[in-house]
Amino acid sequence: MGIKLEETLEEKLKDKILSLGFEIEYVENVNEASQNIIRFVLDKKDQTAITIDDCELVSRSIEDDVDKYVNREYVLEVSSPGLERQLKNIKLYKKYQGKEIYVKLFKKIDNIKELTGILENVDENNKTIILKIVDENKKVEISLENISSAHTTYDFDEALKNNKVNLNELKKF
Repeated sequence: MGIKLEETLEEKLKDKILSLGFEIEYVENVNEASQNIIRFVLDKKDQTAITIDDCELVSRSIEDDVDKYVNREYVLEVSSPGLERQLKNIKLYKKYQGKEIYVKLFKKIDNIKELTGILENVDENNKTIILKIVDENKKVEISLENISSAHTTYDFDEALKNNKVNLNELKKF
């Protein structure tokens, strides 16, 4: 089986994107509304918010390179990961280890299909994660193959209650 387009694009363009001050969270090749979309989701190396100008800078910098690897019509989309970051690969699970995440499963574990807890461990060899369910004081081992979707969580209520969020900053997302 050949290397997926997303992997090729990430590998070929990561150094260029890094030189601009960004890291690739993930690359997607999806079909939405009858359009082929090549989506680069980025984070800043310094962890500050990504602006529309940042997305435009990266888009203009990589568009000719993407053309070399995609031989059909497509829409290039460059975006920030937002406040609740999608966990699309093992690299991202490792990056957000220690953070609270939400996980939706294909098959139930202990009669539960949706879990929220602290991402305590990532086992790259066995392709599993350990999720600590704080309210129940238990740990659940989950195979990455059983995860339908996962993302970090952001407690908006807590942030607003403690005045930790500048609403103008949220407008950037």
